[in-house]
Amino acid sequence: MGDVHRLPSADDAEREASAWFARLHADDVSADDRTRFEAWLRAHACNVKAYADLSGTWQELGKSAPLVRAVYFGQVMNAASTPPAPRRRWVAFAAAAGICAILAGGAWNLYKQKEVSGFQTAIGEQAAVALPDGSSFDLNTNSRVWVDYSQRTRVVRLERGEAFFKVAHDTKRPFWVHAGNSWVRAVGTAFNVYLRPTGVQVTVSEGTVNVVNATSNEPPPPDTAVTTPAASVTAGEQADVHGRAEVIHELNSAQLSRLLAWRKSSLYFQDQPLGDVVSELMRYTTLKIDFDDDALRQLPVGGTFQTSPEGAEALLTMLHDGFGTTIRREGQDHVYIEEPAR
Repeated sequence: MGDVHRLPSADDAEREASAWFARLHADDVSADDRTRFEAWLRAHACNVKAYADLSGTWQELGKSAPLVRAVYFGQVMNAASTPPAPRRRWVAFAAAAGICAILAGGAWNLYKQKEVSGFQTAIGEQAAVALPDGSSFDLNTNSRVWVDYSQRTRVVRLERGEAFFKVAHDTKRPFWVHAGNSWVRAVGTAFNVYLRPTGVQVTVSEGTVNVVNATSNEPPPPDTAVTTPAASVTAGEQADVHGRAEVIHELNSAQLSRLLAWRKSSLYFQDQPLGDVVSELMRYTTLKIDFDDDALRQLPVGGTFQTSPEGAEALLTMLHDGFGTTIRREGQDHVYIEEPAR
């Protein structure tokens, strides 16, 4: 008696179709992936139908992209095909009001958000987000953004934290990032925005952006960067914005790499004051680190640390073992760095 083969259910075929669609549209898709996909298609007619339905839905979505908030859909596809890496996972939360399902031939549930889409990370987490126009952003620890695409503009509001944006070129729809009282305008470029307690820091790795000071919650008109004063920041430059004051620094390649190293889940310091190193590492942990002696804040230190609670612990171990400092813990959440015991 031969083997009994279970026929795939419609639900299984739909889930597998979504995973294959995301895999085939990933940057690192391989020839082996395509071979296995063809084998999956040949396995059963249900698979062919599920993938055809999904492809048709995606094409219809592309036609209406200016009107449909498709960010969540892109995340679902990527999440389905890529296992979450430590401390770097897809994170999304719906900003609410009116999430409705669109049925494509009964085979695929596509969520469309009538309102702004929101994304956030917890302390020690990072996220990668693909946007429907081909743009993308990496979200650093303890950060939150709101994405609002329309027929005329692409707007991302950085409510807290830090994000690196890679913008798809579209001269007809400028890409705006709102952080604090600053609007950052790009057409097609790559740049980092860090919303700090003291102001906004904009670092450009590709192309040019314009930084406009405006208290309005709505993006300036498209020609604002031309008709009003704006700081032009090009690749290899960083703008520190404090209120209406803007200071632009030139960065060498090593400095630029260090500033953007968080995207690879690491932080690199070279002869920097210990106080600055501690402040940066505390962004990635719930541990509160204080100094009993302010003179220790000026101690020059260096090294590479993970963007995680383990990174902060590695620094404390280095201070104790390498510098002889005393690490005094009060409970599980508070640490004091003290002068070396004499």
